[in-house]
Amino acid sequence: MRTHRGVPERRQEPMGHTAGGTWAGRARLVAGVAALAVTATACASGGGSGQAAGEAQDANGVVNMVMAPDAVWKWLEDQGIKQEMEEEAGIQVLTSSSWDEFGVFAGGHADVVSAATYETPDLADAVGEPVSVFGKYNADRSVLGVAPGSPYTDICSLEGKRIATFTAVSITLMWGMYAKEQCDLDLRAGGGDYELVVTDIQNLGDLVARGDADACLCLPDFALPQLVAGTVQALYDGKSAAQIWAESYGSNPSEVTHPETNVFVAREAWVEKNPEEAAFLLALWERGLQEYQQHRDEIIATYPEDFGVTSPEEQAFLIDWLDNRYDWYVDSVYLTDQWVSEEQEVFELMRETGFMEEDAADPVFTVVEPTS
Repeated sequence: MRTHRGVPERRQEPMGHTAGGTWAGRARLVAGVAALAVTATACASGGGSGQAAGEAQDANGVVNMVMAPDAVWKWLEDQGIKQEMEEEAGIQVLTSSSWDEFGVFAGGHADVVSAATYETPDLADAVGEPVSVFGKYNADRSVLGVAPGSPYTDICSLEGKRIATFTAVSITLMWGMYAKEQCDLDLRAGGGDYELVVTDIQNLGDLVARGDADACLCLPDFALPQLVAGTVQALYDGKSAAQIWAESYGSNPSEVTHPETNVFVAREAWVEKNPEEAAFLLALWERGLQEYQQHRDEIIATYPEDFGVTSPEEQAFLIDWLDNRYDWYVDSVYLTDQWVSEEQEVFELMRETGFMEEDAADPVFTVVEPTS
């Protein structure tokens, strides 16, 4: 099947909407995040709100995107790269910054959201229509952290214990699948086998260090003080969820970009209606990844807050982590058929572990060729 340059090509059939039992408490979660989204005032105008299911307006050269605070995006803006590319293309990207990207998008306040691939079944349910993954950005870097000297050795040994996380979706879904597959335990809100504590991302490592939580699903860049001080240690030899996937679940152990915690997702109707805007957004992010590869350490030094860095020691620790443990940024934003096939294996595990209905089709992936 041929793909026109810069124009998306649909590679999967629309996703069958999963029933409310995709995971326990999902209806309560979606209602909660949608309510949060209604109150989000930082969002750019309109997004996908007010559109009937399966319909989309012409974007007219404007993309509304919601994402967590991101240093590469700031670099593109501060270096004038974003503005230059926008002027050349005649397309503008308006962003709102939120750690609750799911809620903002589910509330209809953005065209495009940065989310995890394994969140897309819930995103589709929340908006009531199929969504499409059309670009990638970084993989699941989360680690399972405990206090030094603790008796816990893996997710199974933590049964009944307090596990802190910053979300009931995203990385918690991935570790929930590992818990179910490895030890038949239910790690999710109201699951019953663990006490899940949802709190601010910056507090996770500190809760473990103080003994207020037995473990955390931590992002290494937001647990730097504790990792540097040795008051939090990562289980599984410090491996991230993506590294565990590559070693134990994926069909291609050398490809450590699965599963993705940040892919670019929009309603399928929006991607089909606005191929030029979708292609431009990816071209902009492709440039961002190139800038990261060339100027990574400078970007970290320029925006330390977006990497959780508060001291030179923490900065050095993070750079060493990226160099010698795991750098979660992908080489390219563009999807390929092989990569899509490998990422779809995540949905097989979701079905096996009850995080997705067995008869639900895979989410839509749209392959967009580079514009130049």
